[in-house]
Amino acid sequence: MLRTELDHAVVEPGPAARIAAGPHPAAPAVTMPRPRADISPGPGRADPGGRVISPSTPQPPQLGDEPAVYDDGVLRITRSPAPSPAPGYALAGEIDESTVRGLAAKLAELAANLDEVHLDLGALAYSDLAGLRVIVQLAAGGRRVVLHRVPPHLRAVLAIVGWDAAPGLELAS
Repeated sequence: MLRTELDHAVVEPGPAARIAAGPHPAAPAVTMPRPRADISPGPGRADPGGRVISPSTPQPPQLGDEPAVYDDGVLRITRSPAPSPAPGYALAGEIDESTVRGLAAKLAELAANLDEVHLDLGALAYSDLAGLRVIVQLAAGGRRVVLHRVPPHLRAVLAIVGWDAAPGLELAS
């Protein structure tokens, strides 16, 4: 049994339930080594945030034969054949606080003079709300943004915050 600060908790029943916590008296203390971080100062390349991306860190999948129009080692954007004449791009990897500024800048550049943009999110493993906001805000000002292959977890977040019904945004099936 591992001993933590909250190994043993007693819940006192009642209208205002209270938790009294403390170490379990019979639990011996066990020291566990801390997991090693994926980002190390060893050989690798630095991302825009100054972190060093280790060569052993999982990289976003390469999508098709198209060269990346953006790749920071965590998020990759490539051109993708869109199901319509409008330009399309595929996003792969993760969007978080370390990648959202790069995503915003690149999507603004790619969509600057377009009335319609298609984004394939099928290989996007994670996006925080800031990343989804960047994508949804592409539809501002009358631009049509069609999202393809939206993973179920991202589709659920878009629905919870109401962005699935944002003007100009379409979630393709």
